[in-house]
Amino acid sequence: MRIIFFGKADRGASCLRAFMGSGIAVDAVAVQGGADPCAAIARQHGIDLLEIDDPNAPATLEALRARKPDLFVLAGYGKILKPEIIAVPSRMTINLHAGKLPECRGSSPLNWALIHGWPEFSLSVIAVDAGVDSGDILLSRSFPIAPRATICDLHATANQQFPEMLVEVVRRLMGGSLVRTPQDKARSAYYPLRFSEDGAILWDMLTAEQIDRRVRALTAPYPCAFTLFKGRRVKLLAAEPSERPFYGEPGRIYRIAPQGLLVCASDKSLWITEAVFEDDGTPLRGTVKRYECLATVREAALRLLQGSAAP
Repeated sequence: MRIIFFGKADRGASCLRAFMGSGIAVDAVAVQGGADPCAAIARQHGIDLLEIDDPNAPATLEALRARKPDLFVLAGYGKILKPEIIAVPSRMTINLHAGKLPECRGSSPLNWALIHGWPEFSLSVIAVDAGVDSGDILLSRSFPIAPRATICDLHATANQQFPEMLVEVVRRLMGGSLVRTPQDKARSAYYPLRFSEDGAILWDMLTAEQIDRRVRALTAPYPCAFTLFKGRRVKLLAAEPSERPFYGEPGRIYRIAPQGLLVCASDKSLWITEAVFEDDGTPLRGTVKRYECLATVREAALRLLQGSAAP
């Protein structure tokens, strides 16, 4: 079976290594840049390397057709393929999706799972069609989300499990035992791409639990949840619930302790255990004073009202 592997970054590299270790031959590896770790693996194993800037370009289409592939494998590949490219392989094009299907189609599924506080997340290998994550399910597995899990933890699980799942699917395909399960369109839902601005924390708009979930869902290497202090953007890297209920005015810093800053949300307080100014990386803890405030809608409205008031 002639396989062209489209990979990117750690997820693609882990899946490509699994192919090499399992004895599944890869005809060529397609990457978006020569510095990608998938490119290094291809060079190491003497596999044809295709550096493709635009996978949907007419010249790319003809070049891929000339190779007469049976299977395209997409592993962390960031480009959306047009139907003409998807249809090139004689068997199918398969992709990895880190979300339960059909209930969690779309972008950033792992981030959304943490933001919503779901108890588990799913990983799926699917056949690619012209829709958005709407192809037949080839293999799906679910995993529990630990109470204090971060986005890094979920990605670590995905990068560990996806290679095994992908190898299993390809072996079933080669052996003629692969089962395709169509998705139930009636249960489909879509979660959109997240932008860095979506991580804004206004302390009177969210509960302590909601803030905690956002911090864990968006922490580095993502842009991070953020707030403002005296007009400067502050990245919120880590948080913890308060062991004892502590109430107050949203946004106000009530304690400064070795473990962090105790800040009140719309319902009660939580600890911000790691926060730095985005402009220079200095810790917030060394700059703020007790009873000072972080950004709230109320604060912004008061500043606006005071600024517009006649002297």
